[in-house]
Amino acid sequence: MKDMKNNKLTPSEEDYVEMIYRINLNRGNVQVKDVANELNIKPASVTKMVKKLNDKDILEYKKYDYIKLTKMGYKLGDTLLKRHNTIYKFLEILGLKEDIHEETEKIEHTINYDTLEKINTLIDFFSNNEDVYSLLINFRKNREC
Repeated sequence: MKDMKNNKLTPSEEDYVEMIYRINLNRGNVQVKDVANELNIKPASVTKMVKKLNDKDILEYKKYDYIKLTKMGYKLGDTLLKRHNTIYKFLEILGLKEDIHEETEKIEHTINYDTLEKINTLIDFFSNNEDVYSLLINFRKNREC
């Protein structure tokens, strides 16, 4: 996840790259309409952003053609998705159930690299020490009573 230190994309650009990467993983070829449907926005808005990302060498796009991530774009998409999943998993560990996706979205654009690495370490710790994680769950249940 070290790529996050020098990331110069806006939160909106990050969302597009992450979504294009997700679609690419799940379906292969990515079209403007796919991104528009997933992000619930108009195709014209997607086209505008895709052109911007094309100019930044994150992806390649020609009108009426597929959107193709460059090597850098693919690597960035992978990093962004890992960041998203790390934060999502952390919020699950905390016991958040309602609005978890929205909270993840808010945090992922503001978190710094070092904090993300610390969260990753905590997630790994709980994954390798399920007995300790069970203690946390039981503690939380007892507090809710």
